[in-house]
Amino acid sequence: MSVKVLVVDDSPTVRAVLRRLLAAHADLAVVAEASNGEEAVQAVLRLAPDVILMDVEMPVMDGFAAIEHITRLRPTPILVLTSRANRDRLATAFEAIRRGALEVLPKPASPGGWEELAQRLPELLRTASRLARAAKPAPAPETPPAVRARPVEYLLLGASTGGPGAVREFLLHLGEEVAAPVAVVQHIAAGFEEGLASWLAKETQRDVQVLANPETPPPRAVRLAPAGAHLVLQPSGVLALDTTTPPRGGHRPSVDVLFASAVHYRPAHTVAILFSGMGSDGAQGLLALKQAGAVTAVQSEASAAIFGMPRQALELGAAEVALSPQGLARFVTQLCGGKR
Repeated sequence: MSVKVLVVDDSPTVRAVLRRLLAAHADLAVVAEASNGEEAVQAVLRLAPDVILMDVEMPVMDGFAAIEHITRLRPTPILVLTSRANRDRLATAFEAIRRGALEVLPKPASPGGWEELAQRLPELLRTASRLARAAKPAPAPETPPAVRARPVEYLLLGASTGGPGAVREFLLHLGEEVAAPVAVVQHIAAGFEEGLASWLAKETQRDVQVLANPETPPPRAVRLAPAGAHLVLQPSGVLALDTTTPPRGGHRPSVDVLFASAVHYRPAHTVAILFSGMGSDGAQGLLALKQAGAVTAVQSEASAAIFGMPRQALELGAAEVALSPQGLARFVTQLCGGKR
């Protein structure tokens, strides 16, 4: 069965290039094109595509408004293509995720960029289409399990596709009792890290930065891994970058590398959580942390856009708890001595 793709961009050239790129894959079919958000909404209602590839800046109706309309009228997985021309524009692009988009991808500015997109995009479209066809379990009322309060010195988070929105929700709902700094490995296109940091900082009112130099982050601060470097927690409690260790499972930064490094710090005072994402990165590292005495958890299937990474962790027995981002925030708050 072919994946039905709707391509939305105000540039005829970009639409033509995307159509040619997808034509190389027999299982991906562009069923229509739209030049603005209004046309996109009409095409979705008329054709019911499996997945939408959409620009943000368009005339008549921009991508943000179109995402809201589509999410309300006929929920469909949406991948956003946007320029990474500057940090402010990238931060704005992540607003698309808050409104319902699954992923934000860079719009190529060079032949090399198009080649990179051609490598990544087909599998993302296939995965997104499976989301549209799969029946997700209905969200159940959540009661975080009762836990005995303990000192928490670090929160370690790992995420991939669908992760930015989940991480945002988690940080927004953490209680004031949670003073531990937060280290995040988020699989994201190179060049988007600063935009993600700016967006999270604005949304959560926290000190959010991409780590550039070794640091012991201040309380409640959030540090993201940059492109091309593993984020590691040293035995001294310093967060640092590792550019010499090869990619693990094709990823650098790798969630597994961050989690495994934390085994040598103070695992009994560490909480590690794996959020939405494809593949298995983070599952083995989460298991190592659990075996070392850390508190480990994953995002629940009902709340995760992509349940691949959390599922792998659960199958390994690496996670003690599976909850929505808000439920995980309540759980961690209680763990730190706060109320649910």
